[in-house]
Amino acid sequence: MKKGSSLLWSICILVVLVVSCSSPANPTPVHALVATPNCDKGFSHLSIGETISVVDVSVPNRVRSTPHVDPGNIIGFISHGMHAKIVDGPVCADGLVFWKLEGTSVPTGTGWSAEGNGTIHWLVQYQP
Repeated sequence: MKKGSSLLWSICILVVLVVSCSSPANPTPVHALVATPNCDKGFSHLSIGETISVVDVSVPNRVRSTPHVDPGNIIGFISHGMHAKIVDGPVCADGLVFWKLEGTSVPTGTGWSAEGNGTIHWLVQYQP
């Protein structure tokens, strides 16, 4: 094999390795769950570690598997008077401020619920 041909093969192998390593087998989903502090533009009054309760707004708060409005990700509901601990967030998506909640009141133990819509708060700090 000629010297130039060997160099060309080396370059081809290097290109294949770079391309295959830079394209993950499982690409990051578009809706990556990333907390975005201050995304609520001053609306939120909650923080991680706090206990929340649901405000009586005539409809229970939806609990979702991901912090996005999608009928397919609803895993249950939390009703007025129920409370849970905030373990992650906030994530602002679809015009809502979402917090990840944990507790016995939360279906499956954990899930994302919207604090509010930028005007009305559906979740508030729990006051025993």
